[in-house]
Amino acid sequence: GGQVLYTNGSFFIGPGEKVGLVGPNGAGKTSLFRLITGEERADAGSIDIPKSLRLCYFSQNVGELKGRSAIEEVIHGNERLG
Repeated sequence: GGQVLYTNGSFFIGPGEKVGLVGPNGAGKTSLFRLITGEERADAGSIDIPKSLRLCYFSQNVGELKGRSAIEEVIHGNERLG
């Protein structure tokens, strides 16, 4: 919508690392996830994700959980955890 959310951002998440993304409403957390998942395209730059990486998420729309808790949904989405 015309608002710049990120400029010259760069980060790397290594194998096995766990990260959290926190910030106030409207800071661009969901937009960043949409860029990572390919739902949206960046105006410039690139997002590089190894082909061997399995990226899973569910949106903040809790209707997608289909009656399961968040942890049940995570387990359901990962065969190794199930």
